[in-house]
Amino acid sequence: MVQDTMAEGILERLSDLGNFPKETIIPYEEFETGDGVYYFTPGGFLYRKDPGSEEVGDFFCGFLSNEAWRYRIGD
Repeated sequence: MVQDTMAEGILERLSDLGNFPKETIIPYEEFETGDGVYYFTPGGFLYRKDPGSEEVGDFFCGFLSNEAWRYRIGD
């Protein structure tokens, strides 16, 4: 299994509420970083879209804690 260091960095940054307090997440909104396209589903689950993944589904990369997720989505 290949490790997705970009996804790890995304999750680490968004989990750091003290140093990056103003970043927000909109569920299902895609964003590009590095060579990948990522999005969060409700609950803080991070997925990566790869070419051709439409047939098999996107790749689960990890999740945010409940605390970080609630803070990042706002009210």
